[in-house]
Amino acid sequence: MSVLYTQSWDISHGKEFEYSQFIVEAYLPEMADMGLIPVGGYYVEVGFGPRIIGVYSVNETEEVLKIITGRKFKDLIQELKTKVINYRGAVLEPTGSVKRGKYTIQKGVWKLNQYYDLKPGVKKAYADFVINEHIPVMQKINYVEVTGGWNVSIGGLSEIIAEFTFKDAMDVGRLLANEDYRHITQKLRNEFADNYTNRILRSTERFDEPRWFK
Repeated sequence: MSVLYTQSWDISHGKEFEYSQFIVEAYLPEMADMGLIPVGGYYVEVGFGPRIIGVYSVNETEEVLKIITGRKFKDLIQELKTKVINYRGAVLEPTGSVKRGKYTIQKGVWKLNQYYDLKPGVKKAYADFVINEHIPVMQKINYVEVTGGWNVSIGGLSEIIAEFTFKDAMDVGRLLANEDYRHITQKLRNEFADNYTNRILRSTERFDEPRWFK
């Protein structure tokens, strides 16, 4: 499965038009030219910021590190920072608990992402829980896709991200009210997770606010 590089930011006040042109005409094409292939743009509807998230796919962690330490990438980010605030970046490596191929472009979807650290001394028990309990429960719920599990190797605010995908916002609400989901999430939080939080994300055509939000 692909390694992901994620970025997040908020648009600086008064820079909206300049930002929009830069992202479409320069930023995304140059990121792709460097080998960071855009696979998703999101706006955080519920949860902590920054509000705008870009997701890029590469094959190996070493590729990401080579790109983000290069002069071309650093110069591009410096230009981006003249138009945005609260910039963050993170490298996500797949946990291996979810078996799927290359991470593909995500359009027209909603996400529920869980963020947490592991409690001390529970690594093996947690791995068993994910494989034998958590994923099977989630896979039985037919309106949600278990998209990925990620170890945050560089950056970010948590050690682990669990990613779930939906076709529309109503299904996110259905999941949050689902008794099986609530039970398995409570067990995750009680026995394995520290600093747990989550976010609801809406995909966008590019890394910008949804048009209806404006």
